[in-house]
Amino acid sequence: MVIAEGQDGYRAIFSWNELYNSVIGEKVLVLHERNGRPLDPHLGRICLISANDARLGPRHLRGLCEVSVQML
Repeated sequence: MVIAEGQDGYRAIFSWNELYNSVIGEKVLVLHERNGRPLDPHLGRICLISANDARLGPRHLRGLCEVSVQML
């Protein structure tokens, strides 16, 4: 599994299969700017979104600070 963590401790978790064998992985994005400008301060310097999730909120992460891969 792939775990992305925000500065506030919130985590977004993806299975390897989701990222590499499904349409969800096509639009898991790590963003550092929007329209050529830095992100809004409330999003932090870097954020992560999963744009192909049916419900965006649960895997939208502000202030991305760590990404780790763990074997199950």
